[in-house]
Amino acid sequence: MEMQSQEFIAAIRAEEYTTTAIKLTANDIKKADLKKLAAVYTELQTQLTAKKIAQIKIELPFETPATIELQAGIINLPYELVDKIALLTTAEEQYPLNLYLITTAENLNASGMRIDKMSSVAAFLQAPAPTIEQIDAAISEKITELQAAADTPVEK
Repeated sequence: MEMQSQEFIAAIRAEEYTTTAIKLTANDIKKADLKKLAAVYTELQTQLTAKKIAQIKIELPFETPATIELQAGIINLPYELVDKIALLTTAEEQYPLNLYLITTAENLNASGMRIDKMSSVAAFLQAPAPTIEQIDAAISEKITELQAAADTPVEK
């Protein structure tokens, strides 16, 4: 699945994308239970199959606010940085849509953000189960990193 840069940017600026939000509890994290995500993956698949831009936003119960987002995008930057996306892409060019896992927390690292490419949207739609397993493993890893970061203050 591909999208023209200017079309993607216009959709983000007009907020023409779907956000499916979910909150994980401390108990979910303690048990390493990501079963709650099954429904949001289904919603993401539905939106992407309909050729709509979509994201999943996972809120985490840490003292320092932390989120993990899975966004369909043309470049490894979050939707909030749409102006930078516009600067780094060519308006008329077609770009493949990929799924990016964006972890945000003030105490995560110096930038407070980590972005990892998980899969192309085409691969996700063609074979969702292995992609979801990969994403779940990455989310578990990020949660572990965030738990460790909570114990270690970030130097500024």
